Parts: sequence; structure tokens; C-alpha cells
Amino acid sequence: MGMVTRAKKRRLEEEDLLADRISSLPDGVLADIVSLLPTKDGARTQLLSSRWRHLWRSAPLNLDLQSDFVGILASDLSRVLSAHPGPGRRFAMPRRYSMDYPTTATLDVWLRSPAIDSLPLPSPSVVHRFSSTLCVARFFGCSFTIPGGNDDASTLQLQLPLLKQLTFSQVSIPESCLHAFLAGCPVLESLALLHSSGFPRLRIASSSIRSIGVHPRYYVHRGSIQQLIIEDAPCLERLLYFGGIEISISVMSAPRLAIFGNLLDGFPKLQFGATVFKGSTIVSMSGGVVSSVKVLALFDIKLCVDAVINLLQCFPHLQKLYIQITRDSRKDCFTYENLTSTLDISLKKIVLRNYRGNKSHINLASFFISNARALESMRFEIEAANVNAKWIGRQQRLLQIKKCASRGARFDFVSNIMTGCIDDRHAEQVHDLSADPFHRFH
Repeated sequence: MGMVTRAKKRRLEEEDLLADRISSLPDGVLADIVSLLPTKDGARTQLLSSRWRHLWRSAPLNLDLQSDFVGILASDLSRVLSAHPGPGRRFAMPRRYSMDYPTTATLDVWLRSPAIDSLPLPSPSVVHRFSSTLCVARFFGCSFTIPGGNDDASTLQLQLPLLKQLTFSQVSIPESCLHAFLAGCPVLESLALLHSSGFPRLRIASSSIRSIGVHPRYYVHRGSIQQLIIEDAPCLERLLYFGGIEISISVMSAPRLAIFGNLLDGFPKLQFGATVFKGSTIVSMSGGVVSSVKVLALFDIKLCVDAVINLLQCFPHLQKLYIQITRDSRKDCFTYENLTSTLDISLKKIVLRNYRGNKSHINLASFFISNARALESMRFEIEAANVNAKWIGRQQRLLQIKKCASRGARFDFVSNIMTGCIDDRHAEQVHDLSADPFHRFH
């Protein structure tokens, strides 16, 4: 074995240095790199070299138990938290967690560990510590209680001056507590209430709120919301109802409301002033038309063309209409004859979901094609198995697209495939104020 000369040793060291330029970066930069890795990979960087050994303990800790720690034991996670002095950037533990579920005492130790002690936690008393900086909050799978166990929610004294986005998902919160929570959010812009309970009646009076989304539990349980009253919301732009149980929605004052959905077959009961709907059916128009709404979504309903005409007359300034056709609609459901000779339809965009190209669906689509003179685009969303060039060509002939009342209209046939967690999609619809919620959702 030959001896390594000094020149060769220097050359090898230089080659090693060139091969590992990342390690020459400042500690702060390396710590940021580690923090962006999944937690397990971040911890493994300690094995790279002595240069990296201390970085994991100083890098901001991301603990996402939904993806990083599937199957880990509670005792192992306790060791991770005790070994990391913080700070912490994220701690997420879904209810349906696959490891051995921690005891209350163990969970309390975790939440008090230095690594995540600075993170907001689902407790009003803890949220107080972050009230001056919190901008976005999501509470999932937890219960709120009023201090002292009484009904006086004023004891919360919670003020969140910067909070703009708030989500309650599978949360139990008393009605008085929820009202007190909202009262302490003076600049709140979007509120999502998903599968939560404890507040059968909710009143909204906010000068800042722009978007509200409600998805009640599928059955009345522990105070699931039954009545939503928009008392005074001068900036409200979108009101989204995602189904569940039947509820009553009253809009007393929301002059800028432009986006509403979904109207289902028979519910919710919806009241705009003196104009009353029961699902897609107009019960009373004594209060006149709803002039502010420009985007409307109808979900899984059995429409006849008469009902469509009534809705268009009630919402005279509609520009976009989304219709999800029920799968068991009658073959003659959408027939019409000489009903529209003087009808003025201002719609610019129409989306038909669950379109199957049968006679009933063709009649409904043809109604719009023949009468929507301002139409810019019409989108047919169908099951992927039915999408092929031959089928689309036949549909275009049956729909007589060339005779469209709007010469510049575009017609698209696409598959409609939805993926991901439904609560996450609904929350995105509510909070993303830059996008049409119904277009992005599907």
C-alpha cells in the first residue's frame, strides 16, 4: 500500500470540499434546508457529517403526523419532541391517527414541550398568547368550553385583531362561545363551518366578512346548525352551502352578495328579504328580484325548464350558472315548447354536471343554446368513460350547436374527476377569494 503524499492528501481534501459545497453554507441557511425536509429526512441529515449533526436540533421543527410518522409509537414521538429544543413550525395530528393513541397526560406533555410550545393550540386560553399575530386559524376535531362551565361566553375576552381566515372542522363549540369568538375578530374575511356542532342558530353581523361556507352534519346532532341569519354583512360576496341537513338561511342585509350555492332539491330554505326559496323552488317573490347575485350553483336537483325560467327571472343579473343534474331525472323532465320567444337570458357561462347526453339532458342544454344570446362558453362535465371524439361529435349534432343564439360561444366536453379531502376542498372554496369557488372545486 503506497504512502499518501502531502500534495495528494491536499488534492483529496480539495476534491472533498468541492464535492460537498452545501456543507460550507452558513448554519442559518442549512437549518432552513433541513426544516423544509420531511421530519424523518431532516433527522437523518445528522448522519451526513459532523458538520450537520447539530443542525436538526436548531432547525424549525415540522411535525406532520398525517404523512411523516405513520405507525410511529407515542413513546418514539415523545423522544423526538424531548430531543428538539425548538422552535416549532407545525404540529398536525389527525383524529384518525394510526399510531397508539396518546393519553391525555402524554398529549399535554407534547403540547408543553419546547419544540411546539410556541404554536397556537385548540384552546381559547392558549390562543390568547398569539392573539396579536394570528392571521389564519383552523380548528379540527376539538371541543371548546366556556371557562367556569357557565353560559357566559364573555369570560373568553378573546381578541384576534389580525385574523382573516377561520375554519372550524368537526368542532364542537357552544353557540354563545362561537358568537363571542367571532365578535373578537374585527377584520375576519372568510369563515368555514364544516361538520361542526353546538350552535343551532348563528347570527352574522360583520363589517369585514366577505365569504361564508357552511356544511352541517348530515343529521341533527348536539346542536348542528339549523338557522343561519346574515343580519348585516355589507362586504359579503359569497355564501356557500355544501349540503348536509336542511337548514334555514335568511339574508337580511348583504348588498354585495354575488356568489351563492348550492340550491338543492327542496332545501335549504332561503330567504332574501321577502323573496323565499325552498331549494330551487320559488315560494314567494313578493319582495322582488335578487339583483346582486351573478353566480349561482344548483346541486343534484330535478329541474324542469319552467323552474329554470323562474330562477332566471328571480336572478336577472346572473352571469354564471352551474347545474348538477340528478342522476335519476325523468326522461321528459326538461321538455319545453314555445316558452322562450321573449325570454332575455343574460348568462355568459353555463356548466352542466353529470351530463349524460340522453334526450332529457339534450333538451335542457338546447334550451340555453337556443336562447342565451350573450353566452360565451358552455361546459359539459361527463364521466370519463363516455368521453371520446365520436360521442362528442354526435352530441354536437344533436344539440345543434351551429344554430346557437350566440355565435361566439365555445362548447367544451370534459370529464369531471374530483380528488382529495372534501373538507379541504370546501375550505379552499371559502377562503380563496380570488377564484370562482364552483369552477375550482370541480
